[in-house]
Amino acid sequence: MANTTINIPKPHLIMGLCLPLAVLIGYLLAEPLESGSLAVVIFVFSVLAVPILLKWHHSLLVIFWNATINPFFLPGRPYLWMILAMISLLLAVLNRATDPHFRFILVPSVTRPLLIFFGVVILTCMITGGFGLRVFGSSTYGGRNYIYLVIGIAGYFALCSKRIPLESASFFVGLFFLAGVTSIVSNLAFLGGSGFYFLYQLFPPEFALDQASAGDSVMDNPMVRLSGLTWAAQAIYCFLLARYGVKGIFNLASPWRLVIFAGTLFASLFGGYRSALILMGMTFIILFSVEKLWRTGLMVVLLVGTVLAGTGLVLFASKLPLSVQRSLSFLPIHVDQIARDSAIASTEWRLQMWRRVLPELPQYLLKGKGYALDPNELFMASHSRLGGSEEGAMYAGDYHNGPLSVLMPFGLFGTLALLWFFYRGTGLLHHYCRFGDPALSRINAFLFALFLARILSFLLISGSIYSDLFSFTGLLGLSVSLNGRPGLPSVSEEAAATQDDLVLLRERSY
Repeated sequence: MANTTINIPKPHLIMGLCLPLAVLIGYLLAEPLESGSLAVVIFVFSVLAVPILLKWHHSLLVIFWNATINPFFLPGRPYLWMILAMISLLLAVLNRATDPHFRFILVPSVTRPLLIFFGVVILTCMITGGFGLRVFGSSTYGGRNYIYLVIGIAGYFALCSKRIPLESASFFVGLFFLAGVTSIVSNLAFLGGSGFYFLYQLFPPEFALDQASAGDSVMDNPMVRLSGLTWAAQAIYCFLLARYGVKGIFNLASPWRLVIFAGTLFASLFGGYRSALILMGMTFIILFSVEKLWRTGLMVVLLVGTVLAGTGLVLFASKLPLSVQRSLSFLPIHVDQIARDSAIASTEWRLQMWRRVLPELPQYLLKGKGYALDPNELFMASHSRLGGSEEGAMYAGDYHNGPLSVLMPFGLFGTLALLWFFYRGTGLLHHYCRFGDPALSRINAFLFALFLARILSFLLISGSIYSDLFSFTGLLGLSVSLNGRPGLPSVSEEAAATQDDLVLLRERSY
């Protein structure tokens, strides 16, 4: 019997598979909100995305780390960076299991305190009511906060799974920060009207809450805070400093840099957040010091510019939009009473909450309170007439204070582990800043300045560990992915050094 073979051209085979699949997806998209249709469509696109994720999972994680995108079709609406972090870590672990030459870029001085903090989080979760998620119908709430912490830590190891090529460093660092511009989409969608509200299926609507509360009448709420614009401006601000540094921004050969830099600084004020302006100012001052620009004529230029800007604020601050005045209200200048009252009320609200929280703090120093919440008690606390408006925030653990956000849920052990992580992370970034590749000197200097400024802001101004941890682990993970693990001095350094100098050179390895 003769053997027969059927030769089907590859394009025809692909067409034969794709056409029925396209018909099926088109049929399901006719009713896209039904759970069955949605599940099939997501499954198909997930399968099609596997080859892309296998090759580009690390790059996608870096690019979307700061993006404010949370797909509506997933339970709990996790942010896109959280999904990519878990996928990237899973693929990196599989690569490690199948390829003996694959290695994570681990820095023990940073991973030890981070893993200890992770252990404290898990242990606290187990002994304080477990892990509960409202979206899955649990009898306890609070699991979302644990997810933020766990995935923030997992994301650090995912970022450390692969080196970023030196020639692509500026590209990836730029996208790492510029992804934060997506926060403005919520504000733009609200301005665009109901025809653009579909964008809220992918972008969080929280950034437009102040716009919505203002309504159509400006007289009802004269101060409209554009939260998304603040974070988008911060993203561009960070990109400029990482790309050009302070010296490059003030290079008169490219005046457009200074114009955009000043524009982003002003645009960040429209959110009405004093802490945002302070963070940006601290970052600039630290980076200015790291670049040692106080020795140059730029110091005089900045002093003169500061005096002129201060004079302009004294004369015209009360003419600015109320949200901008609120951001500037901590300065010794005259602002509209509405903006000042709003800022004072916010400060008093926090101080009142802290005064009520501090007496309870000693009982949670050894065994943290955790995040487990009884939904009935949370409802009663939020709507209680006996307590102030801060009652619900207190019960939910939203203290608007960095140290309290660690001490209350995780006690002294969690706090000490986090401080150890901050200390080692700062030391690592300082090491990269001093002894890293010269081609990365500008980027390393900015990452060190931003990391240190965020720590100071977290400890002294405002913060919440479950929502801020990913910022710290992201900056450290990006830096390790760029620079690699700090090692011994190069051969050229050893050859040029004396025996006494060699000891000092070896101490540079972190």
